[in-house]
Order: sequence, then structure tokens, then C-alpha cells
Amino acid sequence: MHARVTTLQVPPDRIDDATRHVREQVLPRLSQMEGFEGMVALASSQSGKLQGVAFWESEEALNATDQAVVPIREGVAEATGGTVAGVEKFEVFVFEAPSSGPISGVTDTVSRATVNLLGGGEKQR
Repeated sequence: MHARVTTLQVPPDRIDDATRHVREQVLPRLSQMEGFEGMVALASSQSGKLQGVAFWESEEALNATDQAVVPIREGVAEATGGTVAGVEKFEVFVFEAPSSGPISGVTDTVSRATVNLLGGGEKQR
């Protein structure tokens, strides 16, 4: 598995806009791309720093989407009045998400079902 980490800097008062945009625009578009395995989005309401970690089944899938994700990333920056601060690629060598019960607001939208990722139910493929 491989990951692309995108870092954006947005005004701290626009974090809610970023959250909405990622849920409504980014995830649906990424989920249509070959090899997409999921995403984690992180935000600091104090600093306005956002990080999106998109997971891809292989290095080939990651690299194949390089150009396709540029307008998606720029769309987040535009929707939030922010800027893209960086993009990095990584190989994922540990990936574990133990089940510890529901986490509010964390759902699996990749399989087009709303299934809690960390607290119940198996992801259907």
C-alpha cells in the first residue's frame, strides 16, 4: 500500500468548510479512481493546518493518479481560501486500525455505504 500526504494551510475559521468539501467533493471523486483504498483527513483548528492521507493499493496506482488529483487538491484550497503547502508520497509499512467502538463522524464512504470504520461491521467489497 502507498499513500499521498497533502498538506494545506487554511484560515483556522475555515476548517468546517474544508471538512464539508472533503466529504462532499474529494471523497466521491477519489473513490472513483482505480486503486483508491481510503483516506484519512486531519485538521488543526488552532493552526489551520490540514493533512489528507490518501491510500492507494500500489505505487503504480498512486503514480497513475498524480495529475488527476491536482484539481481536487486545488479545489480544497480554493474552497477554503487556503494554499497547498506540500505533497509527499510514502510507502505504508504499518497499517492497523483496531476496533474500539464507534468514533463519531468517522465513516467508510469508499464502499459507498455508511459503515463505521473502527467500531463495527465488516467492510463489504
